[in-house]
This record gives sequence, C-alpha cells and structure tokens, in this order.
Amino acid sequence: MTRRNLLPICVVISCIAGFNHPAYAYLDPNIGSMLVQGLIAGIAVISIAIKTYWYRLVAFCKGEKYESEEDLLADLDFDSEEDAD
Repeated sequence: MTRRNLLPICVVISCIAGFNHPAYAYLDPNIGSMLVQGLIAGIAVISIAIKTYWYRLVAFCKGEKYESEEDLLADLDFDSEEDAD
C-alpha cells in the first residue's frame, strides 16, 4: 500500500477513535438470537434469489439472451368452467 492510500485510512481511523462516546445501551440475550435469525434469513433470501435467477445470470455473463425452455402455465386449464359446489 502506498503512502498516498494510507493517509485517508489513518485519518478515518483517528476520527473514529477520537469521537468515541459510550452508548449506554443494554443488549439483552434475545438480541443475539434475533441477529442469528436475521443472518439465516438473509442467507436464505440470497440463496433463493441466486437459484431463481441463476440461468439468467449465466446467460448475461456469457452475453446471450435467456429464453425459458419450460412453460410454467402449460398445466393450467383456463378454459374449464367447473363450479366448486
């Protein structure tokens, strides 16, 4: 790391250290479980999003256009008019 890049980092660290004030906050044991639950939920959301858009992402990275091969609405019958009695 050069001296030019090191100067802003030192300034930020000294500002953070210089303006340190106590928070006087109470963190009960439930906060830890909430943080773990939020972390697990975030990982689940990211993994489902990646799974959902994986083929689109791969096609985008290859410079191709994504075309879905399966028709998700093929099994649905919109023309039947059965009464649910």
